[in-house]
Amino acid sequence: MMGHEPIDVESLPSSPLPSQPLAIALQKAVALLESLSREQLEAIASGAGKLVYQPATAPTPAPTVRRREAVQRPSGVDIEAAVADINRFATPGEVSDYLQKRGVEFTVPVLKEIARALGPTVNSTGRTKTQLRRDIIEGTAGFRVRSAAMSGGAWSKP
Repeated sequence: MMGHEPIDVESLPSSPLPSQPLAIALQKAVALLESLSREQLEAIASGAGKLVYQPATAPTPAPTVRRREAVQRPSGVDIEAAVADINRFATPGEVSDYLQKRGVEFTVPVLKEIARALGPTVNSTGRTKTQLRRDIIEGTAGFRVRSAAMSGGAWSKP
């Protein structure tokens, strides 16, 4: 059956259609045979070459990565009170002064807690006090000042 010779339909078995796994396997076998060169097909047809089944090797499981759980150490700082204080300030300068005055007790972990507690407008991923202070200022009073400027600024109609 090297060329496209017509198939004698009468010689085909009269059994029902193949099962789904057999049909899929036949499709894959045909795709494999169609990818072979003429010489490879001739070798298989003459018996000099073989088609070999090779079971798939089990994939090696991905290494499990253990994440260190964040340790919550008591800081002695009332985070809720600090958040309430920060939310009362109207200008970025007031927030900055407040954070500077409490600089000794507002360590990096405490500033991160405060930033998380302030909500989604405050980035809490800073690594230094300076970055966290800037993010708290910009995400609270800075955000409110910018929003007010846009809503009451050049777009407002007289």
